[in-house]
Amino acid sequence: MSILDEPLGRIEMNLLIEEKLKQAAGLLEEGDADLWLTLVRESSRTHDPILDYIFEGHVVWPSAFMVTRSREAFAIVGSLDALSVESLGTYKVIPYVQSFRESFLPFLEKLGPKKILINYSSETATADGMTHGMYLYLQEILQGTPFRERLHSSQELIGSLIGRKSQEEVGRIQRAIDATLGLFEEVTRLLKPGMTEKEVAAYLSQRIEENRWKPAWDVETCPAVFSGPQKGGAHSSPTDKAIQRGEVVNIDFGLMIDGYVSDLQRSWYLLAPGEKEPPEGLKKAFRVLIDSVDLAVKALKPGVKGVEIDSLTRNHITSQGYPEFPHALGHQVGRCAHDGVALLAPPWERYGNIPELTLEEGMVFTVEPRISLPQWGVVTVEEIVKVTPQGGVYLSKPQKELILVG
Repeated sequence: MSILDEPLGRIEMNLLIEEKLKQAAGLLEEGDADLWLTLVRESSRTHDPILDYIFEGHVVWPSAFMVTRSREAFAIVGSLDALSVESLGTYKVIPYVQSFRESFLPFLEKLGPKKILINYSSETATADGMTHGMYLYLQEILQGTPFRERLHSSQELIGSLIGRKSQEEVGRIQRAIDATLGLFEEVTRLLKPGMTEKEVAAYLSQRIEENRWKPAWDVETCPAVFSGPQKGGAHSSPTDKAIQRGEVVNIDFGLMIDGYVSDLQRSWYLLAPGEKEPPEGLKKAFRVLIDSVDLAVKALKPGVKGVEIDSLTRNHITSQGYPEFPHALGHQVGRCAHDGVALLAPPWERYGNIPELTLEEGMVFTVEPRISLPQWGVVTVEEIVKVTPQGGVYLSKPQKELILVG
């Protein structure tokens, strides 16, 4: 089982897989492709990320999970893996004993695909699940056949397959969001001067365990708790630093529930002695931050490029005299915290061509700008928003004011 394998019931998981396989067949037609091939071996050790969406379990021998344009799903697997794959009821299974090649090539010859999509990408790990060794293995098998020249990247298909969330998927994300926001309310009652970042994180970890949930990402940084001016980045672990009055506290945190995750951030301010409200400079920065989020959310429509959304927020913040935040504005969420392919990101070399990808209806993104303030710390929020033709729809109840702790 992979890190994404929240214990879903077999029936629930199969329904989600069937939903994605049908969706993949439709995407093949949209992209004028004939076959999508996921080629793996020892999948518990070298795990293609897409397997979490189209298969439950692991295989040992070289195996091909395939979806055709004619809306059929096939699995060529070793005979010792065949029974477990058949039991899922989602694939027509073709078992082999001695030679994968002797089952795979006749299948291709019978199907005659003109365009075959395989899982490689130079721009995103999500669509780059085929190992180099398996690519060479496939090339060797296809030597002397016309199929060798018909291989193309599945990046576009995978981006849409993961990105276009079904109603069921959005419902699962919503449950994780609601539970996370509930724990943030508990943090508001818990926070007090003198607590350490680690103590706040330990409380949230305890609540995860009590509810038999899972953190949305690695436990070392989920939750991430920061107070006051920061030297570390957003992916750093909580420290023994004591939280002080006159400081901003922000928490980056998410839960995995029913196999889908949340990823949210909230900001608190511990009032300094004699204060009844935050300093004006802090309030101004937070207003600018929230206005920048609203600009992005209103523009989250199908057909808009991720880079255009990022620019709206980034330019608004810098136009008010604040520094540029050092990361993308937002990423997708779903089965994992960094889901899908498309990003709300600037045109920086590290993001490749991904910021130029257009948004699609049903994608679910975070929106998470930040403003660093040397006197108080970092103000930030992270909302989760669904892309619709009318603009973004908040799935998380948005934070509009700093949460004050007296």
